[in-house]
Amino acid sequence: MRLISAAFVATAVLSVATPAQALTRQQLDCPAKAVSPDLAHRLSVLILDDNRKENELEQQTASIDVAAAQCMKQLKVPAAQQEAYYDYARLSAIRAGFVRRITTAGLRPALLDQTFDLGPGRGNPDITDLTDEQVERLLEALAKSGVKVEQVDEAIWPVVGGYLPLTSRVFQLEKQLNAPVPAAGGH
Repeated sequence: MRLISAAFVATAVLSVATPAQALTRQQLDCPAKAVSPDLAHRLSVLILDDNRKENELEQQTASIDVAAAQCMKQLKVPAAQQEAYYDYARLSAIRAGFVRRITTAGLRPALLDQTFDLGPGRGNPDITDLTDEQVERLLEALAKSGVKVEQVDEAIWPVVGGYLPLTSRVFQLEKQLNAPVPAAGGH
């Protein structure tokens, strides 16, 4: 089973100072809603591609930036939060592609989130390379949920390995943006 490093996520997103004004769920969700599922899927493929096509990745990411800029203008995102908002918009859109791929493979992102303490109001620890203990915890959680791990397509493991640090960073950014924590079952 091949799980990827979180190097892309770690280097793509820098720490941002906590802003003073809380953003609304509408402000946060706007860019991801403006990005097509096909674009989100393509970005998730490009990020995991061993022969990464940097030019295409930059072009596709730029389209997210355009959507984020429109949302910032339309929904009046404060200037002090715009850098974190761009990061959040990019990562949220890419995460949507990972969610789609994981779900299509028959796995539940919510189970992954629960297993690794990811999501709104959770710990959202920094995740880089998964330790053997974390892999074992993941496999155990999947098996307990009824997943026949040995029958899971090997191609999904790098996607899971990319999803975990990405999801953690998305929710770290939500916290930095003082996002409201959705009620249970939300996000």
